[in-house]
Order: sequence, then structure tokens, then C-alpha cells
Amino acid sequence: MNAAHLHIILVHLPIVLIPTGAIILTLSLLRRSSAGASIALLLLVCSAVLAVPPFLLGEGAEEIVEDLPGISEDVIEEHEEAADIAFWLTIATGLLGAGSLAARRLGKPTSKSLALATVVVSYAASASLLYAAHQGGKIRHPEAYTSDSKKTLEVDEAHH
Repeated sequence: MNAAHLHIILVHLPIVLIPTGAIILTLSLLRRSSAGASIALLLLVCSAVLAVPPFLLGEGAEEIVEDLPGISEDVIEEHEEAADIAFWLTIATGLLGAGSLAARRLGKPTSKSLALATVVVSYAASASLLYAAHQGGKIRHPEAYTSDSKKTLEVDEAHH
């Protein structure tokens, strides 16, 4: 297993868990479920931690695939830029989630404000992660992004 393979496997965890945590946190806040909110916040914190390995493996994955036939450096660059934003929004979500959990445990009045901020940032992170995943899919799956996949593959092969 190399960096590219590990990157592809591990990157799916935050892509799924951040939106899941955002939805659970939203529902828990609407229903005033303290236990549900705590579980959602913990999920968001863990998701941020789980985002670190695929982020760190990204450069190694790029080194492996950048010279393969049909791979566009521009597409890799677009994915990398989107992934940087998604990563930092994910980290912000985790930090806000940790702060919200701490405030809840200490009974601070700021806990509700922190939880609401966590919701907002978690949805921004979710959208950003989905966009970065979309860009990443273009690296090796051009057939998924055009109605005429044969034509796209022929064009990509002609450029290399």
C-alpha cells in the first residue's frame, strides 16, 4: 500500500463524518438533546483528527500519480487548492467542537454560542470537503465528469 492508496482510503472518513456530525449536532440542538450534542461534537473533533493523515499523505500521492498517462497537473492543482481549504475548515470545526465540549462540561454560558459556531463551520467544512472530493475524483475518473467519456479519455490521452 502506497501513499496514493492510503490517501484515497483515509480521505473518505472526514468526507462522511463531518457532514454526519453536522446533521446530528443540528438535530440535537433543535431537540435540546445535550447527550446528542455531546456525541456530535465528539464526532466532529475525531473527524478533524482523522483528516490529518490524508492531508499529510496528499503530497506523496501526487508524486505517485502526477507522471501517469492521462493525469493532468492542472486537475491535481485544483484538487490540492480545494483540499487545503477543506482541511483548514475541518480543523476549525474540530477546534470549535473541542471548545464547545469543554464549555459544556464546565457549564459555561458560551457553550451554546460555541455549538452554533461549530454548526456553521461544520457545514462550510462539509461543502468544502465535498468540493475537494469532486476535484479529486477528476484526477483519475474523467469519465464521471462528462457525458461523453470516450471523447474525454481520447482528449486526455492526446495531451500526454
